Amino acid sequence: MNILHMTPDFNYGDGRSYYVSLLIKYSGKAGLNLFLLTNGGDSIERAVENRIKVYKDKSLCRKTGFIKSLKNLRNIAEENKIDIIHTHHRYYELLANSASAFFKGKIKTAATALSLVEGKYYVEFKSDKIIAVSKAVKKMLTEKYSIDEKKIELIPNFTDSEEVKGLTSHSNKKKFNRAVKINLLCVGRLHKEKDQLTLLRALKISGRDKFRLTLVGEGNLETALKNYTVENKLDVEFVKSCRDLSPYFIKSDICVLPSRRDPFPGFMLQSGLYGKPFIGADTDGISELIQHNKNGLLFRKGNAEDLSNAILNFMINDELRLKCAGNLHNEVLKNYTEKKIIPRIITLYENLIKK
Repeated sequence: MNILHMTPDFNYGDGRSYYVSLLIKYSGKAGLNLFLLTNGGDSIERAVENRIKVYKDKSLCRKTGFIKSLKNLRNIAEENKIDIIHTHHRYYELLANSASAFFKGKIKTAATALSLVEGKYYVEFKSDKIIAVSKAVKKMLTEKYSIDEKKIELIPNFTDSEEVKGLTSHSNKKKFNRAVKINLLCVGRLHKEKDQLTLLRALKISGRDKFRLTLVGEGNLETALKNYTVENKLDVEFVKSCRDLSPYFIKSDICVLPSRRDPFPGFMLQSGLYGKPFIGADTDGISELIQHNKNGLLFRKGNAEDLSNAILNFMINDELRLKCAGNLHNEVLKNYTEKKIIPRIITLYENLIKK
């Protein structure tokens, strides 16, 4: 089976790229012949390491280059006898479906809906099969875009079990040492939807002498967040997006994600993978997985005081913190790694080809 994946810039700091990299890594190990078409990016090596043939086409990012991109896509599909084009962005899906029409449906199309999107262009989500990574995304597809439920496959976002291979323990220390600062970790785009500003405000409320925060990511709010940090004398380390996040997870005591919108965040799953206590906003895919006081803590999105209370709760309540961390760890290992998800993706491919 020959599968062509299409995605925008293939970068380390991008959740979409992480998802595609795992699909490539593990479906390739399962014996599929895989190809990647992308604009470019700083993590192409992730595909090369897994012996995936990579095509880079900078015109993909320009809608004015649609005809050129479509012609290039047709050539790639014909040259490699592609059976399925799997896309991970709405514009790329339009290209894939246009190419499929050229081949009179002999090439099937699949699209993963990874985001909760606003604009409606009436050309998106027309693939033969749509993968929704959470119930929130599926609801968006059915209610906003009127997609037939039979066309949608609910297959969650997932993480890589090999990240923790060889680590002897993924859980926190039994008790926090109150004499040293507690390490908080937040990973994601520095963007209003991720709402790191609410986290900084929560730290100000909680006590700047109690916590050290590491923010991993890049985005248009970086300057504003750094300015707030300096003005309020908060202990925050800003880290650029990078390939290996394991040192930051290992060092962290509590993981926090204050998103206002989030379909089913990879950072949440990785927090569970590493056995870290997780605090998230009560929104979308976060609240689908996190059960308050059972496998994490939820706070009212945008409410810094509520988030501050949640952080302090984990700080002082060792029993609750360890219980939540352990439960999330077990749930992620059971349901949200490549071992559970990749077989479902391959079954979807096989059923598409049978049609």
